Order: sequence, then structure tokens, then C-alpha cells
Amino acid sequence: MPKIDALGLKNKMLEFGIFFISGFVHGVLGFGFPLVATPLLSIFLSVKEAVLLTLFPTLFSNAKTVKNGTNFLNIFKEYKWLILPIVAGSFLGTTLLISYDVTFYKLLLAFVILLYLNKSFFNLSLHVAIKPTKMMLVFGLLSGLVSGLVNIMVPVLIIYILEAKIEKEKSITLMNLCFLSSKATQILLFGLNGSFNKEFLVYMILVIFITYIGLIFGEKIRNHIDEKVYTKILKTILWILSFYLIYQSLF
Repeated sequence: MPKIDALGLKNKMLEFGIFFISGFVHGVLGFGFPLVATPLLSIFLSVKEAVLLTLFPTLFSNAKTVKNGTNFLNIFKEYKWLILPIVAGSFLGTTLLISYDVTFYKLLLAFVILLYLNKSFFNLSLHVAIKPTKMMLVFGLLSGLVSGLVNIMVPVLIIYILEAKIEKEKSITLMNLCFLSSKATQILLFGLNGSFNKEFLVYMILVIFITYIGLIFGEKIRNHIDEKVYTKILKTILWILSFYLIYQSLF
């Protein structure tokens, strides 16, 4: 990764704008920082650079959202078999990503999302409520696997949340606990690889501050979104992500 001072002033201003917007979106939805930041940063940076720049502000956004949530310790205890397997899934996904072509996995994920969105047509049922522990293990491993393969975990978690009918604020805390476990794993792996230097970490302090401002504005809007509207937003995001993954894979 090139040093931060090698980036032009124009790129830095673009980065600041992207971090603010991504923080704002995360504040509104309770998730989504890397979904917005990674593709936008990739316009003028390499994918690896974009991912590296999003690690710490994403971790901060997740941690702040969890802290603001209610009873996050109780939520962790209730859904620990969804959260903990994500670490194993992330390691497995990263290993597969290194060994095999990523395009196939993106198309597969898009197909799974579209299948879920049309599950009534195919008369599908995931039996999340009937076998809660087993389904948590499956979705936890799958979430981590997908995160390692294509750097997008949220579609799998949204499917679980919609099927389990978890209410808005609880689902937001749960998703961010899952993101925390995955992001901490990524940071550990990148750190062991020597990807962070002192200059980079100092720059991250400024990035996190800009992200924080965006989060504050976004959270004020989220408080006015009711349960039905939030469910519609989640399904809309799944549709958008499925077509985005297909486009990214084919073009």
C-alpha cells in the first residue's frame, strides 16, 4: 500500500467525503459502512487499499452502534452461536479466496439472495425458528465464509434476521456484533501481515473522527424509521446487492 502522504490533496478530500457519507449511511441503517465506502474508494484506489482504509472506521462504527444498543450482552448470549462461528468462517473464506477464482462466489451469493427474495414462489422455508441453534451455526459459518470470499457479509445476516423476525433495534445490535467479530479477524490477519505502519494509524484517527460526525447525523434519522419501513429497506438492499454482485462479476 502506498504511503498516505503520496496521495494527492484531491484524493484525500474525496476520501474524507466518502468516509462522512459512509458513516451517515451506517448511522441511518445501523450498518453499511463498508458497503458504501469500499466501492467508492475503489474508484481511485486499489481494492486492497480500499479495504485497508475501511477496516478501522468500520470497526469503530460497529462498536459505537453496539454500545448505543440496548442489552448487547444479553443479545450476545442469545445469539452467540451465530456470532462466534463467523471467525472460523472468515478464516475459511479467506483461504478459499486465495486458492480459487472469486467471480464464481459472487455469482453464487447473488443467486442465493435472489432465491431467498423469491422463496414464496419456490415454496421455500428455512426453519429458523424450528431449529434455532443449528440455523445460527449455519448462518454464522456462512456469514463468515461470504465475508472472507467477497467482503460482503450483510446479505446473509439480513436473510437470517428477516426469517427470524428480529425487531429493528435488536437486529441492528446483532448485526454489528457479527461485523465486529469478522472485522477484528480481518484486522488481526492484516496486522500479522505487516499492513499497518505508524503513519497509517495516525491517519486513521482523522478518518474515524470524520466517520463519527457522519454517524451522529445518520443516527438522528434512524430514530424516526418504524419497523415496517425498516423491513422494506432491508429487502430493497438485498435486491440492490444481488444485481450489484452480478454486474461486478460479469463486467
